[in-house]
Amino acid sequence: MSGTQSSHNPSDREPRREDQSIRQLVGFRLDDADYAIAITKIREIILMKPITRLPQVPPSIEGLINLRGTVIPLVNLRKRFGLPARPFDDETRTIVVTVHDKTIGCIVDEVTQVVRVASDQIQPVPLAMTAVSRRYVAGLARLEDRLVIILDIDKLFGQDEADLDPAAIAPHPVATSSPSSPSESGA
Repeated sequence: MSGTQSSHNPSDREPRREDQSIRQLVGFRLDDADYAIAITKIREIILMKPITRLPQVPPSIEGLINLRGTVIPLVNLRKRFGLPARPFDDETRTIVVTVHDKTIGCIVDEVTQVVRVASDQIQPVPLAMTAVSRRYVAGLARLEDRLVIILDIDKLFGQDEADLDPAAIAPHPVATSSPSSPSESGA
């Protein structure tokens, strides 16, 4: 009789398969689009802090911040994705992520919510997207009447991104020439 109970049998978990296929994502907005990152990649979400700007870094790198004694680079995801610039406001947040043993701050327009998404709500990346953008997108989640772009943060900030290493960024000497002088020389 005791052998008739099968609640501990692994095959009995199949109907509850949905529990294992639910992903928790942190949603955020850039421009008018909804994005998300797996919650497991996020260390914390913070208000904007004073930024130490650096010369001669890629345009998407806003600079460095001091986060409780740790210097981390800040990447403006608007600039990284080629979106038009927008001033920071009260809704602007920094999502601090850990990728390839690096801590990176991602500046977003606003953080929206934590969402739970079932695997059947996630669609693969459409072939029509460019190869570059497909590389960073893990899928598209259908939530009510909108699509959420799920980013693969590991691919967005690959291991070879030396420009995101604070040790590599900080020691660069400050350039004495004006950054706008090449464009003004033709005037």
